[in-house]
Amino acid sequence: MRRTKPDSDRDGLIKRVADTPLVRRYVTDLAFRGNVSIYQGMVVNFIYVVFRVALGIWYTSVWFISMAVYYLVLGVMRLYLVVSYRRGEQVDQLRCYRRTAWSLFPLNVPMGGMMVLMVLTNSGYTYPGYVIYASALYTFYTLITSIINLVKYRKLGSPILSAAKALNFVAALMSILGLQTAMIAQFSTEGEGYRMLMNALTGGFIWAFVVLIAVYMLRHARALEKGEKEAGAVEQAEEQV
Repeated sequence: MRRTKPDSDRDGLIKRVADTPLVRRYVTDLAFRGNVSIYQGMVVNFIYVVFRVALGIWYTSVWFISMAVYYLVLGVMRLYLVVSYRRGEQVDQLRCYRRTAWSLFPLNVPMGGMMVLMVLTNSGYTYPGYVIYASALYTFYTLITSIINLVKYRKLGSPILSAAKALNFVAALMSILGLQTAMIAQFSTEGEGYRMLMNALTGGFIWAFVVLIAVYMLRHARALEKGEKEAGAVEQAEEQV
């Protein structure tokens, strides 16, 4: 079938955009995509904080305010990674990676508060109509992509990018908890006791898992630092020979 002129014009426009140096670099350069994603995650994070604060004030909801505090801490951590990444060779990336790992422990404070509040007040998310299905698709998409990116960006050898992807994974875990509360509220017929039990189990698992992530990052940072020292010692020995 013969293409119409608007279709041809649209295809030509798409081709010209795809051929621009910036887009071509974004498609082919994994490190550049990681750099862009750090900025993107930070901006979206702070917008989400403002949104939750506004909702908390409007509805006088401690739940929304506690969520805003959690995402504010997460946003500050991402801002730190953005500033460190911009400094390039002038910053010790391994030190940034280690500090991010340590920061996950205070991040768990508002996270734990949110979970306790969720269980004690039997509160959570609710979505109107079919929005819950779109939310479920998006939540599972972010979880899967965050896991893939954890593995993919680790191969680049950039501790800062690895730390940023770890934060994305932590945020995706919290989205899973929010989705669960919404799914139970909309579809479950087991009563409030079941909802409180599931929120407690899932929330406790996520809280403990974030602690394990922080511990793993600290151990991984120590192993990388040890490897760097051993490599440096080998280089000095070779130079002396």
